[in-house]
Amino acid sequence: MWGGRKAKKQAERDERELLSELKSERMAERRRLRRKHMTSAVLASLMVAILGLLAYMGARGVVIEAQKNPTDPGAEYQLQAEVVDETGSEQISRRTLDYIGLLEQDLAELGIKMTRATLPVNTSRELYVDTDASTTYFKVSLDRGTGVTAEDISRMLKYLQDRGLTPGYVDVRVEGKAYYQ
Repeated sequence: MWGGRKAKKQAERDERELLSELKSERMAERRRLRRKHMTSAVLASLMVAILGLLAYMGARGVVIEAQKNPTDPGAEYQLQAEVVDETGSEQISRRTLDYIGLLEQDLAELGIKMTRATLPVNTSRELYVDTDASTTYFKVSLDRGTGVTAEDISRMLKYLQDRGLTPGYVDVRVEGKAYYQ
């Protein structure tokens, strides 16, 4: 009887040891899996960061290359319109000449021929544009896009022709609005 109790206690101890071994093995396995997942996550993050850096550097290289070799829209197009500088300095900036060339192209696409672009006295950001469609000249701003300016000129020409108006000038410097006098 006494021997049975000892055997039972020994069996319980063995069972506890076995359970604790199993628990420690499971815990070790969990730690190993957690380390594996963490390592995978770190490696994936590193790969994404490296690929992002490579993409950034590639795009940056393209931008730097574009800055070294800018495309010159005015060089491809010869101005047909007369350019008049009322200030008398005869030093028209390349940016202004490019703007005039692009505006002339945009107007031509709309079927309007620009005959003259005048740089008025005491202004640096505007032009007076004459067209063959009307005796009215148009005040335009160099700060606006040439496409929208050309569309506004086209709309105003149609508006004036439909109503039989011949104002001295039309101001299209503000987008979506036009004033004539």
